Amino acid sequence: MFNNFLDPSYWFTLQPALVGGTSGKIIFVFFALLFVLGIVARIVSSNRTDDRHIREVIERGATLLVTMGILGAVLYFFSFEQIRLFGSRFWYLFWLIGIIVWGFFLLRFVRRTIPELRAHESLKAEQKKYFPPRRKK
Repeated sequence: MFNNFLDPSYWFTLQPALVGGTSGKIIFVFFALLFVLGIVARIVSSNRTDDRHIREVIERGATLLVTMGILGAVLYFFSFEQIRLFGSRFWYLFWLIGIIVWGFFLLRFVRRTIPELRAHESLKAEQKKYFPPRRKK
């Protein structure tokens, strides 16, 4: 069975993926769980987080989860209905590549962009202390 996963002819065929039975239910629950976790993350980020950079990371992660959960459920639907082109296995590969690339950009945002933004904000705060506050009219 594992040899099939390494065979390109297994993935790049127009035959819809078989999602019946227990494995199909597990796949659907996984996609639904991604969607629910994205909604929960969005709610938590808006209510519980004071740091705006952490809120931005959580919101981007929530967008990733919700989007990929919905796309996965649509792929599952097409596979379940045995639609030849849209239910094909290669869409699951594209879905997986998409989630990896999106995660890479999210990780890059956390590791590179946020420290730059924090340094820029501290520089602005340092400069701001030398200027008098604005007068109100």
